[in-house]
Amino acid sequence: MRNMMRIKFIAAYILLLSAPGLLMASQYDAFTKDIMQPYGLYKKSLALTSKTENKEKAIVVVEKFIGAWGELADKYANDVPDRLSSIQDFSGKINRPTAVGEEALAMLKAGQVKKAHSHLEEVRYGLWRMRTDAGVVSLNDKVNDFHEAMEIMMGGIKADNSAEHLQHLGERYGQWLAIKWAEIAHTGDSVVDKAAFAEVIQNGDSAIVMLSAVLKEGDASAAKKAIGKVKKAYISLFFLPESS
Repeated sequence: MRNMMRIKFIAAYILLLSAPGLLMASQYDAFTKDIMQPYGLYKKSLALTSKTENKEKAIVVVEKFIGAWGELADKYANDVPDRLSSIQDFSGKINRPTAVGEEALAMLKAGQVKKAHSHLEEVRYGLWRMRTDAGVVSLNDKVNDFHEAMEIMMGGIKADNSAEHLQHLGERYGQWLAIKWAEIAHTGDSVVDKAAFAEVIQNGDSAIVMLSAVLKEGDASAAKKAIGKVKKAYISLFFLPESS
């Protein structure tokens, strides 16, 4: 009787070990390392699809992104990283970038480069939402936060460059922009090169200070140049290579 019970116990234990994700979830740190290559290809896809003349290069990179993300999704769809375990339908959400890439690829082949670029943005926002829902603090998401504030400022300057409106923009959104950039600087889990990161942050700080000053003056020409430097700092940060 004892031997029979022992055999049943061992069989049940082996069954538990063979069930994926039943005893333990994958480690989030491992996931963040595995996502580097496909996310890097995603960022290159965004960069290339921002200009119509890069269509052929974009097609090649988007195809690589689709393949790399597909491998990532296959690995983690049924083995959810521990810090993302609260996300509903993680499998569907981690697979979605592959579908977005395929849809964007079809647009590129049809000559719709700008449309493909806009469509690819869904990936960034999808990952942002997953991490936010799971309470995960990420450098990428702090960069996304800043991007939203920057877009509002850029849109406001473009829509109305009267002195009165520029001064209003500075008073209404200037501090928000500065705070969002400061949050990036103080994000503790940065996996990018420290020296390059520090240089970009300094350039962004200088650009934001300059923007604040010219908005107070209501100088339209200077405001356009200053927001251009802010955008340049943002782009440099977004495309900083991650260290392994």
